[in-house]
Amino acid sequence: MPDSEALLQQLDSRIDSIDKRLAEARTERKNSQILMSIFTALITSVVGFAAWLAQSRVQQHIDEKSKDLETILALKQEVYGRELDRYENVHEQMAALVNALSQVQADPTQKKTADDAIHNLYVTYTTDSLYLSNDVIGELKALVNASGNLPSLVLTSDASVNQPVESMQTVDAQVARIEDQMKKDLSLTQLGQISARKSGTQP
Repeated sequence: MPDSEALLQQLDSRIDSIDKRLAEARTERKNSQILMSIFTALITSVVGFAAWLAQSRVQQHIDEKSKDLETILALKQEVYGRELDRYENVHEQMAALVNALSQVQADPTQKKTADDAIHNLYVTYTTDSLYLSNDVIGELKALVNASGNLPSLVLTSDASVNQPVESMQTVDAQVARIEDQMKKDLSLTQLGQISARKSGTQP
């Protein structure tokens, strides 16, 4: 029977060895599962953070561009508004000039009023040249010269030295040219933007 006992001991020893290996395999598997879970969670976190960071940068870029666009539009509207104000002022000055020139033709004592109107128009287009086109400025200069050379405003001493004398028809034609040029300068799109801006600022 000694052989049987030795055989049983060997068998038990092998079974113990197999059990140990199975236990080690289970432990390794469990450790591998834990590491895989940690690795998966880490990868998911990294990918999620990278996506969030990319989205944040894109949104920040969009916000910056939107603010830049809003600033540009606001500046354009402000410039358009100032241009319109200057052109309206020129229109009023020309209307006042034509009225003053008509009065001085009927009443020579109104010469100072006409001279003041000419001076006011001169000051307007020289001080507001930043917002007036070169074409309008050139036409206004010609209008001021033509107005100052009307017979009712030219002194006798000036006429004696071949001072050119203009007619009221010349002045009216010059005013019409300026009005047409101002309409070209102020496009309908600009006028629409200015009108919208002004209506929004009115109480």
